[in-house]
Amino acid sequence: MTIITLREGGRLPVQASSPSYGAKLHAAALRLIDNWNRRKTERMLEGLPVDIRKDIGWPASDEVTLRH
Repeated sequence: MTIITLREGGRLPVQASSPSYGAKLHAAALRLIDNWNRRKTERMLEGLPVDIRKDIGWPASDEVTLRH
């Protein structure tokens, strides 16, 4: 049996009043980490058998989505 958990790291809040160079860099780093974790989770889900992906509602990888 596989258990999938979402771990969120403790993050320091970024001041919104006047972001400094360090705050902008920190926010960019957090976005990169979030995107990397999201892609890693997607790869893990795509690696599951088709029946399990269908049971949890994950879209089929061979479906073509048309965007207008």
